[in-house]
Amino acid sequence: MALLAWPSGYANAEIVDRIVANVNGEIVLLSDVRKQIAALRSFIGRPGGPAQNVSEFDALMSMVDEKIILRHAKEANIAIKDSEVDQTIEQIKSGNNIEDSALEEALKAQGMTISEYREKLKNQMVMQRVTSMEIGGVNISDDEVRSYYRRNAKDYMEPGRVRLSHIVALAKEEAPTAKAALAEAKVVAALKEVRAGADFAEKARKVSEDGAAESGGDLGWFTPGKMLPVFEETAFSMKKGEVAGPIRTQHGFHIIKLTDREEPRQKPFEEVAGKINEKLASEAFARKRNTWLEKLRAQAYVEFMY
Repeated sequence: MALLAWPSGYANAEIVDRIVANVNGEIVLLSDVRKQIAALRSFIGRPGGPAQNVSEFDALMSMVDEKIILRHAKEANIAIKDSEVDQTIEQIKSGNNIEDSALEEALKAQGMTISEYREKLKNQMVMQRVTSMEIGGVNISDDEVRSYYRRNAKDYMEPGRVRLSHIVALAKEEAPTAKAALAEAKVVAALKEVRAGADFAEKARKVSEDGAAESGGDLGWFTPGKMLPVFEETAFSMKKGEVAGPIRTQHGFHIIKLTDREEPRQKPFEEVAGKINEKLASEAFARKRNTWLEKLRAQAYVEFMY
């Protein structure tokens, strides 16, 4: 089998291209695979966004399946008209708010011509049509959705959250001892005044040393895992309105106030039923597609030289 390589004068040069698969007599080159990877990462109009981590083997398998499906579509006389491709391109341009020139420039950056793009888009549309026709729809019953909800109730819990305000005196961990002592003394004094009845927000505006001071020290809402661990450990053990500190972090010394909290709650079935239905339908369709594709693979001639 011939290999496409550097000229003979480059005896130690790396082979830049070779055949990696034969699918029903159609060859797939390594360069085709690498071009496919680039397309999968940034293909204009691709639903779900770009795929960032595509291996050469995954891309090769995708190309093999594509050739198998397209051959089946041809045998079944399933085709896409050029006018349908035109309409889809117009929708893509409209959805991305781009003109012809911008589309062509974007494709050029991917090493693709407009003709190649049209062909790839047409193939995708053919595959979608034949897949839809061969597999059909998927119906998920209300009982299936409710059963899934009951079995996976923990996945539909809102974790609860807290809202915090703080007063901080800045002193990094590597700050001189004297500076750290002054910072700690500052927040200790503020803590005493707050516990004696001083308004926390007013005190934060006067003495706190970060950007939150202007808003009375308000830091907003936090769910578990979204704040400094030492803050989280303290905050989620506090009651609404409670003040705690001083707390040492890498930034300095803080006192915190729990201004509000929301307890964990189970999301009602009605709130999540739609998403569960979509999930189950997607999984059922994928299973049916895989079964159908396995039959097509079994009927095809595929030789790998990867």
